[in-house]
Order: sequence, then structure tokens, then C-alpha cells
Amino acid sequence: MEDVASRMRFSEEIRWLIQRNTRFGGTGVVPRHKVEEIGANLGMSEIASCEEFLALQGSLWDTYNVGIAYSKGKKSAQISRLEPCRRWLVIKDVIVLGL
Repeated sequence: MEDVASRMRFSEEIRWLIQRNTRFGGTGVVPRHKVEEIGANLGMSEIASCEEFLALQGSLWDTYNVGIAYSKGKKSAQISRLEPCRRWLVIKDVIVLGL
């Protein structure tokens, strides 16, 4: 039961993050470090936070353009050394689904 409550809280926090970072009813950005911060506050690891966030694509959020690969900002060479689910700095053009 606690796991379900944590996942619901995580989803709510992610929804709020996207809405807060959305400009004038358009699309928003989601920085990885903010996703990891939300997860850490709920007792999740960095990897688990990113995995959970990416798992919510299509049900809570999606990208407005052609795909997530196009939306991922990868500006650092260090990114390629991270776990696959953490290989992004920011995801752009994000919209909240089901408002």
C-alpha cells in the first residue's frame, strides 16, 4: 500500500512540475535533476525516479513533437556514462495529458 501511495504522490509532483514549467498553456520542460529531487524526497533512488518518470509517458505526460528522443537535451559528454534511464538533462516540449 505504501508503494502505491508513493507512486501516486510522485505522479502528482511530476504533474505539478510540468504545469509549473509550462509557458502560457503551451509545452514545458522537465529537468532530470528535478525528477530525481522529487524522487529523493519520496525515498526513491535517482535511477528509480527516472524510470518511474519515463514509465509515466503516455499516461501522465507526453512530448508535443515527433518523439521523446528529439526532445531529450543531451549537452554533456558525461551523460553517455550514466544509466540508460538517466541519459538526459532535460526533456522539452512536454505536455500534461488528461487535464
